[in-house]
Amino acid sequence: MKNNYNFNIFLIIAAVALLINVGSYGVLESSDARYAEIGRAMYATGDYVHPNLLDVHHYHKPPFTYQITALGYEIFGVNPFGARFFLQLAVLLQILLVYKLTILLFNNKKTALWASIIYFTFPLVLISSRNLTTDAFLATFALLSIYSWVNYRKTGFLKSLYVFTISLALGFLTKGPVIFIVPVLFIIFYNRTEKAKRKFSFHHILAWTLFLGIASSWFIYLGIQNPAFVDYFLGKQTADRFSKNAFGRTEPFWYFLAFAPVVGLPWFLALLYLLKDQKSLFKFKTLHFALLIAVLIPLVFFSISSSKRILYILPLYSLIAILTAHLFSKIEIGKVKVVNGIILGFSGLITLAFIVAPFIDFDIDFPFYLAIASAVILILIIVIYNSKVVEVKSKPIFTSLLIALLLLISSSVIFSKNELKVNGTRPITDFILQNNLNNRAILVYNTRKSAIAFGLNKSIISLYDGDESLNRETQFEEDLNWKKHLINLQNPNEFNSLHEITKNPTVLLVYKKPLPEKLLWLQNSYNSKKVIGKWTIYYSER
Repeated sequence: MKNNYNFNIFLIIAAVALLINVGSYGVLESSDARYAEIGRAMYATGDYVHPNLLDVHHYHKPPFTYQITALGYEIFGVNPFGARFFLQLAVLLQILLVYKLTILLFNNKKTALWASIIYFTFPLVLISSRNLTTDAFLATFALLSIYSWVNYRKTGFLKSLYVFTISLALGFLTKGPVIFIVPVLFIIFYNRTEKAKRKFSFHHILAWTLFLGIASSWFIYLGIQNPAFVDYFLGKQTADRFSKNAFGRTEPFWYFLAFAPVVGLPWFLALLYLLKDQKSLFKFKTLHFALLIAVLIPLVFFSISSSKRILYILPLYSLIAILTAHLFSKIEIGKVKVVNGIILGFSGLITLAFIVAPFIDFDIDFPFYLAIASAVILILIIVIYNSKVVEVKSKPIFTSLLIALLLLISSSVIFSKNELKVNGTRPITDFILQNNLNNRAILVYNTRKSAIAFGLNKSIISLYDGDESLNRETQFEEDLNWKKHLINLQNPNEFNSLHEITKNPTVLLVYKKPLPEKLLWLQNSYNSKKVIGKWTIYYSER
């Protein structure tokens, strides 16, 4: 009962930390803004089936993330909080599932509490809560499928079997076939440790039929509309992402091997020590082996894949947290000092860095009160480690939690104070709104900036002049309406349409580079300009 109470307290603390400042800064380029804008377009048009980015259909991912984001706008309005709200709920659900799954696997609520806290403290989890992509939702469905299967295997409850296949289906509607990688590998090896309570029956057929119906619904619907869509998604969006640099996301083979430990600090280092100290536990038919293999094989898979982003490996970290917590619970008290050293060393570096940050010229606005908060947390950590009331093994757990809370809350503060330096554009859109310029056509020269459309809550006109980000896939467009929002300045015919648009009042946004000579006529047509960071805003006073 005490550990349940402690977990509830922790979950409340995590919820407050996740939600308190999540809307304090605008959406950030590129992924955060892209997903937020596609969700906004869904909400604005009422079309929840055809994802749309800057008025061009965007079928790179299935629609679930966009749809749940649009629901956030329905509840909270079109703003950064609405965009990221369900992202925070996804992380909270992951924490709850880590707790419940650990209890199922190891029947120890204290270990489960530790696992949930360790998971929350991983920097990768904190990053996922502040970056709107498919990955946090995918990790939630992957974890829910694992939990449901383990529960079904242990109890034979048919409800869990159906939750298992439905969660896989929703994961498929989030990011496609990648949903299977971690759950299937874990289940294959977990099944060797737990005998099934039920034999194969009609319910298995029905559950998987339900999966097929839900998972394929969007693909079948679009495939009926245009048979080329199936080849597009299976080919370019699935096979090519794995084997080719189809979207400019290629990284070297060692990318995940190098960065996986970094985004898992400090507990990833502790896990390496615990693995070495307790390697005898990893026999073939054990839970430890199932957890470890379900981390290592996907890590190799993602390393082989051409397309790499650090959030792709987020589903691995729930299993890493569970394995770490269990191994830590088994370690002898005398060996806890090594883990303490790892956690204390990391915590000391973070707090000291925050304390001295205001006195170093980083070219960012770092509020002094964050340094004071860091000093207070450092004092609390010292008190914890010198306390005889706090259990020895709980000390590094609580210490890492304090650091995670510091990183999570302070990151939002820093982002809000330095939006232009973290790829935000809210100061630009705020200027346009404050000067009543939003009723004009907004022209953005030679760069794809979804955050501008989101911040203004309206369609914009992108002026393509060779920038790769504006090379859009238009093969699924059913009319030429998209050409009103994407003008190819390298095409003389479309260049002429720019003259027609500028017969009415417009606003021109230029990022980083000055306009080329061929567009000086456009620049000179405005009588006012405002420079904000790397942006120049051209407009005419009424």
